[in-house]
Amino acid sequence: MKKSIFIFGAIIIASILFYPQSIIGKLTGSPGGKTGSPMDNSDCTSCHSVLSTTVSNTNITSNIPSAGYVPGNTYTITANFGNFEENGFEITCEENTNNTKTGTFFNTNTIETQLVNNGNSITHTAAGNSSNTWSFDWEAPSIGTGNITFYGAFITAGYPVGSNLGDYLTLSTLSASEFSTTDVTETSHYHIKEILKITDILGRETKAIKNEPLFYIYNDGTVEKKITIE
Repeated sequence: MKKSIFIFGAIIIASILFYPQSIIGKLTGSPGGKTGSPMDNSDCTSCHSVLSTTVSNTNITSNIPSAGYVPGNTYTITANFGNFEENGFEITCEENTNNTKTGTFFNTNTIETQLVNNGNSITHTAAGNSSNTWSFDWEAPSIGTGNITFYGAFITAGYPVGSNLGDYLTLSTLSASEFSTTDVTETSHYHIKEILKITDILGRETKAIKNEPLFYIYNDGTVEKKITIE
């Protein structure tokens, strides 16, 4: 009898010691480096048994202008999920030339999100895996970094919840270019000229009159002498 109790106790202890850590990782957030990005080269399937990748209502959004990010400025990035019970995510950012990590993540909601992968990524917490959206800040990198891409891996739990079996995976990206002041300068040379006023040869303001030399003064500082002959 004592031997049976000892064996049973040993089985329980072994079960606790060797309980799959990937389940704990799912509940408390990604261990880091699982976004599916070129540099990470790994995603949630290293911990989860994925049944399908057909969940399509996930995406990454931001308030980065369509003209591009301004180096040094801080923007809000949001991970969006569908209406599921147990969710998880990890997002990172890499520049597109050499696929190295770029920008700086700031955790603005310590209850639901946390930094991982040496601060190069952000993921959910145990309290945040029941949420459907997670927002955080990202400071744009220095001038000359060029185009960047956010990479996100989203996982929603299958059944039974917490078993890491039959889960659903989605990989999402969001790209942004670096804002170029050169583009603004070049565009400014092609603005439409507007007439400020018309004067006669004595400098008196007048209306457009035919058969008389007139001076047309524009908003860009240029002056044109015109004669409209009837």
